[in-house]
Amino acid sequence: MCFRPTVAVKKTVKCPKCGEVNPLPLSIDSSMKDIMENESGKAIIENHCAAVLADPRFKTALGMTLKQIRPMSGGKVTPDMIQAVGNELAELPKPKCISCGEEISLTKGAAGPAGPKGPSGPSGPK
Repeated sequence: MCFRPTVAVKKTVKCPKCGEVNPLPLSIDSSMKDIMENESGKAIIENHCAAVLADPRFKTALGMTLKQIRPMSGGKVTPDMIQAVGNELAELPKPKCISCGEEISLTKGAAGPAGPKGPSGPSGPK
């Protein structure tokens, strides 16, 4: 079994106001490393996925998302867990641009939605 990401995950987004490149807000599409480096994100993972953290292979999966880990987890990660983690990550305060202080979001601004699936919704291409 190999814990290597099979899909590249976008890690930055341009500020809709000044165009500065910033890290993406945490979401279910964030790598485990990015989530675990954030105090609030780490608490969410510890709350919902304690069995995954106890797995000795966890350190090798830090570059993956929970969705990518799920098929290799032997049932330790369930769709309900992923949904719960995603819901709580979405409730975290959105980060502000490192340059101008504008709120960074996955769903608004000139840069459009971000993530591995690309633009969609009303702000996406027409």
